[in-house]
Amino acid sequence: MVQEKVIKAKSTEFEPCVWRIIMKSKVMKLATAAVVIIAVVLGLTAILDDGTTVTIEAIKDVNTVYMAGEFYKQGKFECWMKFDGDPDKPTHVWLGRIGHNMCKICSPAGVFGLNKRTKAVHFARRDERGKDWIIKFRSFFKDAVRKAQETDSVQIYDETDPNSQKELIAVHIKTQKREQKFWVNPENKLPIRFATLRDEAPMEMLKKTLALKNVGLILYNEEPPGGIFDMPKDALVVEEEVDAMVDPDSGLIIDGMSHEQACLEIVRLTAKALIELDIPRLKSLDLFFRLYSPDIWERIREMKAAGQWVNEFTVTGNPYQEGELWFVPCVVKTGNGKSEVNTPMIKFYDMEGHTHAFIIGSKEKGVVD
Repeated sequence: MVQEKVIKAKSTEFEPCVWRIIMKSKVMKLATAAVVIIAVVLGLTAILDDGTTVTIEAIKDVNTVYMAGEFYKQGKFECWMKFDGDPDKPTHVWLGRIGHNMCKICSPAGVFGLNKRTKAVHFARRDERGKDWIIKFRSFFKDAVRKAQETDSVQIYDETDPNSQKELIAVHIKTQKREQKFWVNPENKLPIRFATLRDEAPMEMLKKTLALKNVGLILYNEEPPGGIFDMPKDALVVEEEVDAMVDPDSGLIIDGMSHEQACLEIVRLTAKALIELDIPRLKSLDLFFRLYSPDIWERIREMKAAGQWVNEFTVTGNPYQEGELWFVPCVVKTGNGKSEVNTPMIKFYDMEGHTHAFIIGSKEKGVVD
């Protein structure tokens, strides 16, 4: 049975207005709840057609946000944000990858990358505070309602949370290549989690510096850890971004070796780890592999199982130096018969009484960034 419901709204700031919505089922393009939210967004009091007045609490202030989720390229992350009156534009952002020492800190005082293990700091070129991966928390639901009115690719409906059994609002976004869903708290209309349900072109997202795949947890107005947005007083400022990525627990300790010997040894060990697909060893020696997401590693495992992964790594020339960097000419061959010239880029660091060698990129692809 089709049910018609009229919702009226009054406001001291707006002329009386009427929304009419035809309800066809619980799952539809625009649920009654979403229409009520239009009144909330405009700061109105909703009056149902039976004369009942619904007092709607205004959207709560957002002072801080904590998110834990997954990027397409970088894998699992956690993030703290601080706001000063505009929940769509954070003043401070702390972004870190779970299980990694590196974090990015953005604030009005500057933007820098911090290695929590070594306290090395690099003032970065990127400012994450305005990136499109950051959800516009206050205007999110208003924008969703507007898009639902304009296109069939957005649906808004009520849905029961299987974990808590609470009623949530689902914002379901479908495009030709991917399908995503946000779950929204019906009381304050703020998103509480996000998931990618279908993605037929994940490589497009991997091309982006930061692209959200899933967010399993969003918390509001929690107290951030003390000093999380500040640069440590004992920080060591480094020249290059890659210099902040290295740590004394990784790399190759080269005590007693010449630089030429160390270059050949780190290339030999990296080649062995590459052929055997020793992921922890690769991440320790070659910083490039720290950028791979779990999805990429899974594809590499499939390539190795199919005999298409690297099966030969040959040094074709002597190590040579250019400034503070060293290079070793090599050729990499895969099981499908393809070969590629690869010239590992090596840099040396003195840390905690030892000299460490790291592969920080290649002649062909540049420095890891």
